[in-house]
Amino acid sequence: MNITKFVLPLAIAGSFISQTALAQGTLALDDIMPLVRQSSKLNTEVNTALRQAGKKPSDITCVGVRLGSQFGPLSASRVAPFECNFGNNKTLKIEADNLVTLRNGHSIFLNQFSEFQSKPEQANLVFRLKSWNWQ
Repeated sequence: MNITKFVLPLAIAGSFISQTALAQGTLALDDIMPLVRQSSKLNTEVNTALRQAGKKPSDITCVGVRLGSQFGPLSASRVAPFECNFGNNKTLKIEADNLVTLRNGHSIFLNQFSEFQSKPEQANLVFRLKSWNWQ
């Protein structure tokens, strides 16, 4: 994976997330398959790439921004953009909105959640697919 391709998304994410929260973190493609399945076209493309590589989603390593402890119940979670390396110089980059579902069922953007002075004890991270591209 070309690390310079990941620096720009980190810089962009930095405009929405506290600078102290930015760190790189890995996760398996398995973990973001619900996001992939939001588009039948992306799901088909990913399944085709997996077949061509002879791999399963759990074999593919993705990288996302890892949240810091100031995000309370979401600390150490990975957020978009995600970059997944399928091997043979084939990389998938996924852009998504990072949303937080609160205990009352309402969803807000992660940057709004980050502005809470007191973080709720329960919150779930969800993603809304925006775009993707293969490199």
